[in-house]
Amino acid sequence: MKRDLLDMGDRNGVVVPRVAVLCLLWAVCLSACRPPLTFPLVRPEAANTPTSTPDISPTATDEADVFAGDPPGPVLTISDLPDGELLVGVGPVGNIETGFEWQVWRGLDDDWQQLTWPPEAIPLSLYSTAPGQEIYAVPFSQATYGPGQAWGVMRSDDAGGSWRQILTGLGDPYVMALSFSPHFTSDRTLYAATWYSGVFRSADAGDNWEPVPYTGQLEPSGGASPFDLAVAVSPNYAVSPQDGTPASGMVMASFGRGLHRWRAGADSWETSPMTVTTPLKDFEPESAPVSARAIAFSPDFATDKTIYVYSGFAGMLRSVDAGESWTLVNRWLPEPMPLEVRTSLAAVSAEEAYALLPEVSNGEQAGVDSGETVFVLYRTLDGGMTWQALQDAPTWGYVSAFQLSRTEDGVVSLLLGGSQGGVTVSLADELSWD
Repeated sequence: MKRDLLDMGDRNGVVVPRVAVLCLLWAVCLSACRPPLTFPLVRPEAANTPTSTPDISPTATDEADVFAGDPPGPVLTISDLPDGELLVGVGPVGNIETGFEWQVWRGLDDDWQQLTWPPEAIPLSLYSTAPGQEIYAVPFSQATYGPGQAWGVMRSDDAGGSWRQILTGLGDPYVMALSFSPHFTSDRTLYAATWYSGVFRSADAGDNWEPVPYTGQLEPSGGASPFDLAVAVSPNYAVSPQDGTPASGMVMASFGRGLHRWRAGADSWETSPMTVTTPLKDFEPESAPVSARAIAFSPDFATDKTIYVYSGFAGMLRSVDAGESWTLVNRWLPEPMPLEVRTSLAAVSAEEAYALLPEVSNGEQAGVDSGETVFVLYRTLDGGMTWQALQDAPTWGYVSAFQLSRTEDGVVSLLLGGSQGGVTVSLADELSWD
């Protein structure tokens, strides 16, 4: 993007594209025929002070609440529930005359039920925890691109029947990502990455939060790519029973314009010194500290030390030494889009990984005009040396959301949400890859 399209912001600000405001207005005009999937960025106007909203209580349930068929689209996020059902966030639903809303649905096959959900909240990500009834949600805070509610983290203790914000101690309600301890059911530990204030940790399932201290200068946003904000906990992570601090494993997070890791026994974050160059032409800055919009640890991280990260500024990177060094593994992947919010990334092993990435449509997708933003699912079987694109997606429209599922015997399946609605479950090896 050329400099003349950018407002560089003040010292504590972020890159704020004037063109993003125009894109938002243009997208609203087009929504009557095709809802937009991207969320343009404008500098947040609200202060980083939590603003609460009343608890979202369940509404009366009757037969009209049960939908025989597929949930509408676009599907934004998918999570599997302990009972085998799926949880999906969708939207925007509606049109410019009736207004748009976002929804959360629960079900499987062709039996779905719409759950209680604030219609103005964009369900950017949903998380379920076994074996209880807790569901967590991170709504995209509309206040990051204009006036609106800063949602923070929301939790349902009754499988989606009602919702409440969990903000106690969370000094920044602009939450962008959550990650859970692999022993969450016992240690109740989770981490949140925020827009302004770095990473927060909770040791009681979100009832109370405390900042994970960072000694550097903490600047808002993800940096050269504003939405490069993420947090992930390694599969070998465990906490000390004495004080709840990491006893093994590590936490990796992208915040404050950099990529950081907190290893068990460390006193503070370690910041990656690596600088990367963007493949985008005429984009400024041309180089910046490495950051990540999505982070995925290999399930065997304790032995193979492998981590994948996706940067909206530089593309895909891989580390085989627990984040000491990084290698770009971008071959056959689309150019990154710094202003796109959503990216999904999951690793099956050190060599096999999946990524759902935005790219500019060539007009071959059904119902999509050339030049629009779509999402394409990619996989690698050789550690990122090459990537294959999913062909003939088994959904309505293109794949707009996915989650990876792996059985105990190693069978990998993909939960795929469609841009026009619906969810399918497919074995990865039975799909067609180019």
